[in-house]
Amino acid sequence: MRQGQPGKRKRRSESPAEPAAAGANLRVLTGWRPVVSLGVCLAASGLLLSASYAPLEWDWLGWCALVPALVAAAPCGGLRRLLAGYLLGFVYCVTNLFWLNEIGFAAGVLLAIYCACFPAAWYALTAALAGALRASPAGEPPSALCRVPTGWRQSALILGSSLFWVGLEWLRSWLFTGFPWNDLGISQWQRPALLSLTCFTGVAGISALLMVSNLALAQVALTWWHGVRHGSPRRSGRVPAVTLGLALVLAMVAAMMAPTVPAPEASLRVLAVQGNIPQCRVWTEEQFDEAVAVYTGLTAQAVPVARPDLVVWPESAVPAPLGYGPFRRRVDALMAEIQTPLLLGALDSRALPDARWTGAEWEPPLQDFNAAILLAPDGSTVETYDKIHRVPFGEYVPFGRYLPWLVDWIGMGRDLTPGSEYTLFDLGPGLLAGANICFEDVFPEISRNFVRRGATLLLTLTNDAWYAESAGSRQHLVHAVFRAAENRRPLFRSGNNSDTCLILPDGRIEGLLYDPETGRRFIRGTRVYDIPISLTPPETLFTRLGNWFARACAAGAILLGLWLFRRHWRACARRREAILKPHLS
Repeated sequence: MRQGQPGKRKRRSESPAEPAAAGANLRVLTGWRPVVSLGVCLAASGLLLSASYAPLEWDWLGWCALVPALVAAAPCGGLRRLLAGYLLGFVYCVTNLFWLNEIGFAAGVLLAIYCACFPAAWYALTAALAGALRASPAGEPPSALCRVPTGWRQSALILGSSLFWVGLEWLRSWLFTGFPWNDLGISQWQRPALLSLTCFTGVAGISALLMVSNLALAQVALTWWHGVRHGSPRRSGRVPAVTLGLALVLAMVAAMMAPTVPAPEASLRVLAVQGNIPQCRVWTEEQFDEAVAVYTGLTAQAVPVARPDLVVWPESAVPAPLGYGPFRRRVDALMAEIQTPLLLGALDSRALPDARWTGAEWEPPLQDFNAAILLAPDGSTVETYDKIHRVPFGEYVPFGRYLPWLVDWIGMGRDLTPGSEYTLFDLGPGLLAGANICFEDVFPEISRNFVRRGATLLLTLTNDAWYAESAGSRQHLVHAVFRAAENRRPLFRSGNNSDTCLILPDGRIEGLLYDPETGRRFIRGTRVYDIPISLTPPETLFTRLGNWFARACAAGAILLGLWLFRRHWRACARRREAILKPHLS
C-alpha cells in the first residue's frame, strides 16, 4: 500500500490535459464533499431568496440571492440537475409559503412541493445552456453554471437564463388555474423607479432585471475567483458587468417614460371597517351574532362623524349569505340608520338566469357566489360583482365530484360558482370602480380588464384572517401595489383583519390602518380615506397589451429550449454512431 502512494501523488501532479487528471477530478466532484457543498449553496440561495419577501423583506437580496447556486459546481446529468434545482426551489417555496400552514393539512408544504418544480426546471435548463455555450468535451468534469468563455457567450447565458426564469413564472401564473404568487419582481415593491417600469412590462420586467443581476454577479465572482485560485491573468469580467449596466439603463429609461397621472378631479370619501374576527370553516350562530354586532356597531358609530360617500366592509365580513334572514334584517336596519351606500363582501345565493321554479324548489338549485354587493342608502341592491377566479380547495375542490374523499379532507364545506362579468360599480359621476375579491388581485389580468372597461378606481375586498397574524396578509398586500402601478389607478384595499389602506397610482401606500400606540396592524377599527381620483387617467402599455413581456420571454424560452433539445439529440446520435461503428465495420 505504501508503495502505491507515491504513484497516486504523481498522477495528481500530471497535466490537466491528460485523461488521468480528468478522471481524478471526476472522482473528487462525485464524492460526498462536493455534494454537500452544492446542497449548502442551493439551500442558501433558497433561504436568501425567501428572505427578500415578508416577513423579513430584505429586498436587496433579490439582486444577488441566486449567486451561491450559480457559482457552485453543477452535477452531471439532467436528472441530477433537476434534483439539485428542486432542492433550491423547495427550500425557497416552503419557507416563503410557511404562513399557508395556518389553515391546516400542511397546505404550505403541499403547495411548495408543486411550486418547487419551476426553479428546478430553471436550474436544469440553465445548466444545459451553460454546457452548450461552454462547448466542453464529453469527458470534462462539471463546473459552475456561469463558468463560460468570455465574450458574447456570457451575455447569451445571462439573457437565456433570464428568459427561462420569466417564462416559467408566466407558466406558473396560469397552469392549473394559476398561482402567480411572489414572482421574483414582487420583492421590489418598495422601489418607486422599478414600479414605474411595470407600466410597460408588468412584474415580469422587474423579474428579468433581477435575474440579469444575479447571473452577471455570479459570472464576475467566478472570473475573480479563477484568477485568485490559479494565479493566472484574470479573464475580463467586463462583459457581464456591461450587460447588467445596459439592462439597468434600459430599465431607467423606461421608468422615466412612464405616463404621469393628471391631477385628481374628484374625491371619494370612504369609511373602511375592519372587524378582525377569526374565521371558521363552519360558522355558528354565536360567531354570526358577534360578526354582525361588530360590523354594524362600528359602522353606526363612525358614519355620523365621518360623513362618508361610501362604507366598505371586507370579504366575508359576516359568515353568512346576505340573503340569510337575520343578516338581511340587521343590514336593512343599519341602512335605514346611516343612509349611506354600503359595499360589502358576502356570499350570495341566487337562481341562475335560466332557472325555473318547480313549485317546491329551483331547477337547477340555487347557486352560491362569492360576491361584492353594492347597497343603496335604502338597502336595495344596486349592483353585484361575482368573483371570477375562485381559490382551488378554498372555494371549490377540483374534480370534487369524482373525489369525494378529497372534499372531506380539504374542502371548506362549499362549492362556489364562478362569475363571468367584470362588473363596475358606479360610485358617482365618472367614478367607476372594479372590485377584486381577495386572491383575484394577484392576477394582473383581472385588474387590467376592469380598467379596460373604464374603471377609474380599483378595490380589493379581502379575507386574510384565515392566516392569523402570519406574513400571509403582508405578502398579499404587496401584490395589490403592482395592480395600482401597472394601470396607474388608485387602489383601495379593505382587509378583514389587517392591511386596510389606500395605494396611490404610483404604488405608494397611504393610510395603513394600525394601532398608533403599539404599531400592530391586526386590529379592530375604522378609518376614513379621501381617495383622489382622476377622471381622465392615462392608459398604460400594460393596460393595452397585458402581460406581453412575460409572453415574449416565454416564447423566447421555448425556442431556446428547442435549440437545446436539438443539440442534445444530435449529440446522442453521434455517441450512438461512435458506439455502433466498430461493430458495423
